[in-house]
Amino acid sequence: MQLHKNAHISRAIEQFSDSTVERIKVINDEGDVIGTLSIENMRDILDSEDLSQSLGDILQAQLRRNKETSSHIDHQYSEILDSPIFTDIVNSLHDGVFITNGDGVTVKVNQAYERITDLKAEQLVGSHMEDVIKAGYISKSASLHVLKEERPVTLMQKIANGRNIIVSGTPIFSNNGDILYVINSVRDITELLELKHQVEDLQELKNLRQSFKEAYSKSEDSPFYVSDKMKNLLSIIERVAKTDAQILMHGETGVGKTMIAKHVHEKSIRSNNSFLELNCGALPTNLIEAELFGYEAGAFTGALSKGKKGLLEVADQGTLFLDEIGDLPLELQVKLLKVIEDQAFYPVGSSKLKHIDVRIIAASHKNLKQLVKTGAFREDLYYRLNVVPIHIPPLRERKKEIHAMTEHFLNEYNAAYGFDKTITLEAIDAFYDFDWPGNIRELKNLIEQLVVTTPEDHITRDDLPEELIQSSKHAPREEDDIIPLKQAIEEVERTMITKAMRKYKTTRKVAEVLEVSQSTIVQKMKKWGE
Repeated sequence: MQLHKNAHISRAIEQFSDSTVERIKVINDEGDVIGTLSIENMRDILDSEDLSQSLGDILQAQLRRNKETSSHIDHQYSEILDSPIFTDIVNSLHDGVFITNGDGVTVKVNQAYERITDLKAEQLVGSHMEDVIKAGYISKSASLHVLKEERPVTLMQKIANGRNIIVSGTPIFSNNGDILYVINSVRDITELLELKHQVEDLQELKNLRQSFKEAYSKSEDSPFYVSDKMKNLLSIIERVAKTDAQILMHGETGVGKTMIAKHVHEKSIRSNNSFLELNCGALPTNLIEAELFGYEAGAFTGALSKGKKGLLEVADQGTLFLDEIGDLPLELQVKLLKVIEDQAFYPVGSSKLKHIDVRIIAASHKNLKQLVKTGAFREDLYYRLNVVPIHIPPLRERKKEIHAMTEHFLNEYNAAYGFDKTITLEAIDAFYDFDWPGNIRELKNLIEQLVVTTPEDHITRDDLPEELIQSSKHAPREEDDIIPLKQAIEEVERTMITKAMRKYKTTRKVAEVLEVSQSTIVQKMKKWGE
């Protein structure tokens, strides 16, 4: 229902009387709506207006009065906001208070807001909220959302000091429906969020530990690897294990060559028989020969009266692992070559040939090819051993293993010493940043040290040796450290991507969180060898 602005008020009364209409639109000559009459404001009009006027004149008179009322109310609010008693009241509150006017300009903040945000009233009062955001003081404005949506709004803000706050903005309306002020209640939730993150980290650790325990329980003596490099290597090893082909492993000291050799044995048809190990660099030549080949009674001074079986004989039908084969003396290399070729040998001081069926796995941290060139290692023995060459990468090239191994060794030493200790994600993050020159052996030794020396049940970053923290590639730089900007940017990128990968596991999710393309993440990780 609508009436022209020049219509008499009596026409509106007739319309309301003769129909069920609750509102009537008032239009101008162009047909545009210039106002609305309702049953409620008709009562006010009948009580206060000159009924000889047109509908248009009556609406204009009401608009003028509303503006005057709003101006009066605005003045009253301003006096209240500036009053000492109101200031004392808001300053007594524990929560922060932030007030803007209907234009989005800051008019008041209380002392609690200054305490929470480290922002002073003089920095904010008189500033429009858009300028406050541009200055970097806050991440977003509840007041601007309230003014736009004309309703109460609650949101989270990030403050320049790094704290997180929750802001609830409530509009104060005038009689004509305009927003006069927005009252923002502010509460610091930084500690609450930190507690939430700690709970999430603990749950993540709990889930990871459970998955690690399940993985190890399936094969207690088998190495457990999660990096692609080691998964691929392990699949090759398990195929080779089913045969009797010779395996020659190469890798730095402490990378887990013995674990791999045991895994080969466990996956072979010899798994029910002996697995023996000899470090060729740990004994002098005569003792190595006696340990390896055994000896007859009286074979040499100090020999047992009954003689002794050598490891080759004891390992019959099983596996013999010869670590640091590069340290084996040349004269014994000849004898070992004959064992491999003939599966037979003479014990020291004996003329009786011993026939055996043993698989020999060899390993070295040295470059055997180079030793062959210099004459320190026999070429024929090298090729007999090197049927299946296996390179075991150092721990720094497969850092995905670190968390799994940490939890495994932690469980091992908790059981050994009767503890129930855990380690925080922050401490494990420091492990990821370290290069581990001693590889798995160094990690294992450190975990044992932490288990027996840490006084609390939770091992934290503060419990780690100072040299580990200081040697970390990504340890915090001193403020006066100056490095090329390109290098600094790359360090930050690597830290962010590494942490995100540990949390989200997939390059797709990491790319989504960091707001870059998935191909960018993949390319950077390939560049860093991760």
